[in-house]
Amino acid sequence: MLRACILVCCSFFSFAVNANNPVPVNIFVYIPANVVSRVPASAVSRVPANVVSSVPASAVSRVPANVVSSVPASAVSRVPANVVSSVPASSVSHVPVNVVSSVPASSVSHVPANVVSSVPASAVSRVPANVVSSVPASAVSRVPANAVSSVPASTVNADSGIWLLVDTKAHKIEVKKGELTLETLSGIAIGRKGAGLKSHRGDDITPYGNYRIGWVGEKSNFRKFYGLTYPSKQDAEIALKRGIISQSDYYSIAAAEQFNQIPPQNTPLGGQIGIHGLGAGDEKIHEIFDWTHGCIALTNAQIDHLSQWLDTGTVVKIK
Repeated sequence: MLRACILVCCSFFSFAVNANNPVPVNIFVYIPANVVSRVPASAVSRVPANVVSSVPASAVSRVPANVVSSVPASAVSRVPANVVSSVPASSVSHVPVNVVSSVPASSVSHVPANVVSSVPASAVSRVPANVVSSVPASAVSRVPANAVSSVPASTVNADSGIWLLVDTKAHKIEVKKGELTLETLSGIAIGRKGAGLKSHRGDDITPYGNYRIGWVGEKSNFRKFYGLTYPSKQDAEIALKRGIISQSDYYSIAAAEQFNQIPPQNTPLGGQIGIHGLGAGDEKIHEIFDWTHGCIALTNAQIDHLSQWLDTGTVVKIK
């Protein structure tokens, strides 16, 4: 994704650097690929950062793939870090998949580590999954090691091999790595009305399904709160067929799942379902019955212990 953004910037700003007025968006469709490849690398390094930040996101998505692939690799290495960091985060998600896949693998090895580290974390998190998967494997292997280590830590998700299995009947959470159970936490509490198909806000049911941890609330009244990406696309499909949510709500939920974002929490299906501790709650009451409005509750000691395994992106399967 970074490569695509840099190359798009190169192709655009090589023409815009000496202009005082904004370049029309539709100019891209008229620029022949062989013209782009003749832009000297020295021109790229002279593009002011404020010029980059003024490019509308809609312009990025209209750059033809063959234009991007024709930018010389030597030009990429001369893009100043402050130019890269000034690219609006919103423009990253607008780069089409075919543009990314057309970037030559050889160009990756020319991206300096300080350029990688200057990309805003917010931009990285907005790269759609299907865009990432379209980057050629040969390109990945040529990314310098020091460039990888400079990626901001805030963009790294939890260990992809770690996931949680919530067994609502046995009232336990299993910490899994693949199919191996690393640890089991027993005595959890679930919704007052049990677990199953959650049909609407306030039904006090813990939903069955596959989710991810979407956000972490370290200052929750329940000590810690790990919010789940409920409702899922599957939840939305069922609710749409039953007439519980609108078509618009369905599209919003489905889009959030596709782009690894938190789904809307204000539809008739409800939201704010998560895994949390007791806070100032009574542990004796917690041991006696299920008391939540749909969340999964543990003792404060258990949630503190479980936290070592959790981060945004951790898979949580509830059955």
